[in-house]
Formats: sequence, C-alpha cells, structure tokens
Amino acid sequence: MRRKLIRRLLAGVTVGVVLAPLAASSASAAPIGDVQWTPCEQDASALCGTLEVPVDWADPNGPTIELALAKRPATDPTVRRGSLIVNPGGPGGSGVDSALWATYGDELRRHFDIVGFDPRGVARSSPIMCTLDKINDLPVEPIKTSSAFARMVSASRALADDCRANSGPVFDHVDTLQVIQDIDAIRAAVGDAQLNFLGMSYGTLMAQQYAEMYPSRVRAIVADSVMDHSQDARGFAVTQAATGQDSFDEFVAGCARLPQCALYGRDIRQFWQRLLDRAARGELPDPDDHTYKITQRDLVNFVLGNLNYQPYWLEIAAELERVDAGRPSGTSSAARQSAEEPPTVVAFAYQAVLCQDWNLKAPDVTRWRSILADAQRVAPDLPDPPRASVGAICLGWPTPADNPQRRIDPTNDSQLLLVNSLHDPATGYNWALGAAEQFADHAELLTYEGWGHIVYGRVSCADEAIEAYLIDQVVPAEGTRCAAAPPPGTTSARGRAPSQDSGPAAQPPVPLRSDPALPTWLF
Repeated sequence: MRRKLIRRLLAGVTVGVVLAPLAASSASAAPIGDVQWTPCEQDASALCGTLEVPVDWADPNGPTIELALAKRPATDPTVRRGSLIVNPGGPGGSGVDSALWATYGDELRRHFDIVGFDPRGVARSSPIMCTLDKINDLPVEPIKTSSAFARMVSASRALADDCRANSGPVFDHVDTLQVIQDIDAIRAAVGDAQLNFLGMSYGTLMAQQYAEMYPSRVRAIVADSVMDHSQDARGFAVTQAATGQDSFDEFVAGCARLPQCALYGRDIRQFWQRLLDRAARGELPDPDDHTYKITQRDLVNFVLGNLNYQPYWLEIAAELERVDAGRPSGTSSAARQSAEEPPTVVAFAYQAVLCQDWNLKAPDVTRWRSILADAQRVAPDLPDPPRASVGAICLGWPTPADNPQRRIDPTNDSQLLLVNSLHDPATGYNWALGAAEQFADHAELLTYEGWGHIVYGRVSCADEAIEAYLIDQVVPAEGTRCAAAPPPGTTSARGRAPSQDSGPAAQPPVPLRSDPALPTWLF
C-alpha cells in the first residue's frame, strides 16, 4: 500500500525573523544573471531557460542554484502587457509544466507571455531528493499513544536528515519567503516593472507574501484557492477538517437529489457509517482482492480524493455501493496496481517546504490528541480527517525560523484578486474569508458557488472576471459570485474546458485502493 501511495504521489509531481513589508519593499531581488531563452526540448514552440539565484537570499554573494523557466510568448505582440508568471501549487508543483501544458484563455495568451518556473527544491530547480524507504517509513496510523507520537517524531526527523543529505544546502532554504524573492528576480529578468502573477493553491501563499514584501511592485496578482497563513496548529487542523466535512455534506445532499446516484433514496449517512464500522472491524474485503481488507482510512481518502478537483458524487456513490455489495469490478487489483517500482531516491519537496512555512507541531501526544479531537468534532463523518493531521510530517522538525505562520500586513496599492470555491475540500472557503479579512481593502474576493479545488477554468463567469482583472486591472465588484457548474455526469458541461493541468478536469476519479494518503495533503 505504501509503495503504491508514493508511486502515485511521484507521478504528480510563530516566533521568527520576518522581513517587515515597508523595509523590504525597497529591497532588490535583482537576478544574478540573465535568462538565455532557447526552444524547449519538450516543445519547440515554447522557450526554456534558467535563472541563477542565491541558495539563501540572506547571503546574496554565497552559493547559487539555477531556477528552471518556461515561456510561451504572447500571441499578439501589439497588445502585450508583459509576462504572467504562474505557479500551480503543491507545494511541489512544476510551473514549467504548467506553462508548457496547461490551457490558458485566448485573451491571456494574446496579452501576456505565460512564464512558469519550478520553485527552488522542485522538479528541475535543484530538487529535494529523498530515499524512498525513508518516506515509506512515515507511520500512517493515527497518532493516539505516546509510542505512536515518538515513532512519527523519529521518522519525520530521519526523513528530513536523509533529504538534507541527498539535496545539499538548498534543502534548508525552500520556504516561501525565499521563493518570492526568486519570483521578484524572475520579474526583473523578464523586464517587467511590476508583477503579474497567477498563483493557485499553495501558490496563493507566494501571491500574498509577495504583495506584502514588494507592495509597490504589484500590478495584478490572482490568488486562486486561497491559503490562510495565519492559522496556528489547532486552527489549521480544525479548518481543514471542517472544509472536508463540508464537501462530504455536499456529496450527501447532492446524491439525495440526483436520481442517477447509486445511493439515491437511501439514508446515505447511515450507509456510510455502516461501511466505516465494517472497515473498523476488518470485515470489508476488497471485492477484487479478498486478501485485502479496506480500512476506514481507505474509505475517507477515497471520498475526499474524489471531491478535491471535481464533485465526483456519482462515481463515489457507485464505488461505495459496489464495495458494500462485494461486487467485483472485472479488473483484478493486482493487475491495476502492477507498475515499475520507483527509483530508490526520489524527488519529494513537500515536507521541506511545508515544515519551513508552518509550525504545525505539538510538544507532546497530549497536545496532539487535543488538537485532533477538536478537528474530529467538526468532521463527525470523517474518522481521523486526513488533512487535519498534515502537521505530523513536521513533528521531528525544529520550529521554523524564517517563515512560520502569522497574519499578513498588506500595504499594496493595487488590489489583489482572491478567488475560491464555496465548497473546496483542500483550501476551504474558511481560509479565503480569513485571507480576505487580513487584506481588507487591499484585495477583493470572488466566490465560485460550486465545488472543488482551483476555480480558473470552471465557468466563464469566473474566467472572464479573472482575465479582465489580469489584462485591464478591472477588479470585480465587491461580493461578486459565480454560479456553480453542474457536477460531472449530471448534465452537459457549461463554460469552456478547464484551464489548469493541476485543476478541474485534468484529474480523473481516484480509485478506492490508490492509497491517496499523501496526495490528500497536497494543496
């Protein structure tokens, strides 16, 4: 199970010193060298290059790394506004891949060079490399005892030590404050006086902190599916659990009103609880492999995984009903899961970035259990809600020194555009409201009244508002809301095809035994 989990992940991809916004706004993150653009090996119609930056921006004359960049030039140079730098989130998502393969609106393509970058520690930019066995050694069971807590602390620390040894100095300098200085260096290198940026999911933390550090260099910044970096460990766990429960509630309500749902007309919560109880007793065999007993964690991760990018209510219900009935799918589990084993040392930026940007630890198992108990209370249908315990991967780390969570203190004149789904199980609407409150008049929030993670590419209402803002700096009116598109399989789709390869339609339904424990941590 663990190796399948890692294979799937790899296939995809406070007290401390914080720079004060006013002082930092006059700082320069000028690039060390220029970008020499040449046709990309992957696609000669795009241009690729690298930009040299310091390993540590606090030591600008010290060792350097190269950031990988990709650019699709504006299709109409006569109306070009400059460059639009994009980041798809993660942490660990490749902006190079996003620039090369994602679909952006024709008007954006006319007016901007689309520039993607692999953040430091990711993909082609001095990637964080870790021994696969150390990742596999991370315990997956809920932490309920002192011994389980100690095992996670030890495994987390061992993984960090291993990744540091395999990755070199960059490992300790991948926090978002370093990344936004890289972004400013890219802005300068492409010749833009001010930044145009589309950050999705974890990229919204880059968006917010860039606006705080470089307020006078903001032209237009979109934060799509918003992080709230003010949440402490308890607040993070509770808000993540709550947004997961909200998406589960929407699944229940949706199936209750859709005749084509396999659970239509049944008491869905009662059905779900009976499945959970069978799994807890070890009495829920995989219909395609009776040697394996489906766990509560399998069930919860399956449901949340299929609510992440699209509301796959019909697919979720059909699979749960099939498993409950013990009806084989016709494809053996062994055949589905057979694949070449991944290499011994693999790219794995997630832990390093998350644990340098957030203090999600607890001093002991008593505090940890208290935090998770609060999270469980707001998510009664999701045993051990997985996103609530994301901080476990950082239990063996020291407290982050440079970029632990805190409130944003914005001074930017150009307003940011925050965008969020009303029912997003990854970056919940509760986080979007929190960030909007912190930015106040320095940002506007656009609400998509539907489901799933990443808004751009779902409906024309939101796409047109985002593109008008980026192109002409037209900020949507306060309180703008866009109606939901119908869930997959319920009626014909509205609007144009989804825009991001990390976004809505590029994510197929997740099979039940895909072990999405780590992928559900991704933003």
